[in-house]
Amino acid sequence: MRAVLAQQNISLTNFLNQVTEGLGYLLPEITLVATLILLLLFDLIFKKNKAFGFTAIASIGFALAGILALLQWSSETISLFGGMLSLTNFSLLLKVAFSFGGLVTLLIAWRGKDEIKAEFFKSGETLIMLAALLLGAFFMTMTMNLLLVYVSIELVSIASYILTGLTGDRKRSEAGIKYLIFGAASSAIMLYGMSWLYGFTGTLQLDSDSFYAGLTAVPMLPLIIAMVLTLAGFLFKLGAFPLHIWSPDVYEATPTPIVAMFSAIPKLAALTIVFRLVQLTPDTFDWVPILTIVAIASMTVGNFSALWQKDAKRMLAYSSIAHAGFLLVGIITHSETGNEAMLFYGLVYLIMNFAAFFLINQFESITGSTKIDSLKGLGRSMPFAGVLMVLVMVSLTGLPPTAGFNAKLYIFSALWEAFGQQENSWLLWLFIFGLFNTVVSLFYYLKIPYMLFFKELQPNAIQTKGRSADYIIGTLLVLPLLLLFFRSDWFVDLMNTINFVF
Repeated sequence: MRAVLAQQNISLTNFLNQVTEGLGYLLPEITLVATLILLLLFDLIFKKNKAFGFTAIASIGFALAGILALLQWSSETISLFGGMLSLTNFSLLLKVAFSFGGLVTLLIAWRGKDEIKAEFFKSGETLIMLAALLLGAFFMTMTMNLLLVYVSIELVSIASYILTGLTGDRKRSEAGIKYLIFGAASSAIMLYGMSWLYGFTGTLQLDSDSFYAGLTAVPMLPLIIAMVLTLAGFLFKLGAFPLHIWSPDVYEATPTPIVAMFSAIPKLAALTIVFRLVQLTPDTFDWVPILTIVAIASMTVGNFSALWQKDAKRMLAYSSIAHAGFLLVGIITHSETGNEAMLFYGLVYLIMNFAAFFLINQFESITGSTKIDSLKGLGRSMPFAGVLMVLVMVSLTGLPPTAGFNAKLYIFSALWEAFGQQENSWLLWLFIFGLFNTVVSLFYYLKIPYMLFFKELQPNAIQTKGRSADYIIGTLLVLPLLLLFFRSDWFVDLMNTINFVF
């Protein structure tokens, strides 16, 4: 009896030691939790003039989380909490990028219209939900357990639902309800698929031997059903076909700073989970046909739907669906080059999107609208902001001299290399449709520069020269897109140090 108790004490001690050691590696996440609590307490204690305090707490919290993630940089893979979390420099790089995105979101809100400032900085609800969204995204980059996958996705999703329908505005409420319904349905489908995987393998741990062996022993048809069902929840956060229908309404109805965060951070976090699932699935299961169909459909539906949009935010919503297809290409290649191209594309996409929404936010502050027609002639009265917007649109298209060109070049190069090695016809069709969709995207991305510089200023338009602070911020956001075109080797060298093994 004493021997059993002693053994239990040893096991408990080892477990507590694992928890203590693991907490040391979760300092970025603990920082976000502390930020969330401080925002809540500050909102309860102070009644007036809270904008500066909210801004300081959120900015310091987001920045500190990114710095702590950067200080943990290591080429080693660190297993935490009995393997439930896996900390690699891949996840650390994304945490730094997400922290940057959180800071830019605050900046967009601070430079936006008065009603947006009021929503962000007069009460703590919006900032608390932003911190919660970042926390969920951080965990999504590390989780190796299906239960934690679900919890982290739901944390991001619930925060997103609240941010969408937070105010009593009817349009936002309708968008929030649509977002919630699609999210609940996709989560239910995903859980059902996960239950199948658990039934096949007897474990929730993605990297365990029993998970691999269990999937190997399962007949192909039920395995395909389980994987497709599980994939549904990931595609919802990725904003990819066929779970993309919520995107346009949510993007249009939600304030621009929040949309900027929606457009990139949950998408890249979901991409890491798809990547991890594909990497840890036995080679007997072929992901290429499934993901190729999703990628081609996402590109085609997104680009062709964007052609007819009259609102800049709706246009970028459909654009994000198309980009989700391009992000999946790197995973489909199943190669080291493809992994690096996927990460490069993802980080460049994050910079492009935040720059685009920052500039749209500035034009919205002047015109009071995000309609593309409201941009007519503004490039003449605000030439500097107009040029910045042109560079961002050119980069989103994938043309030189911007980083968007290099990102698509690396993606297509990795895809062509994979086709040469594997001689898989699916990869060839993906390559053809990818090139075709890149050409299609020209027709809607360049619509904004056309409106800015080739249309006459509307008679009732407000004449303005813009604000110098906005020009400085816009330049700082757009400059990396130029630098990473001329010196993409800086970023490529970084990609070469990333550990894609979990």
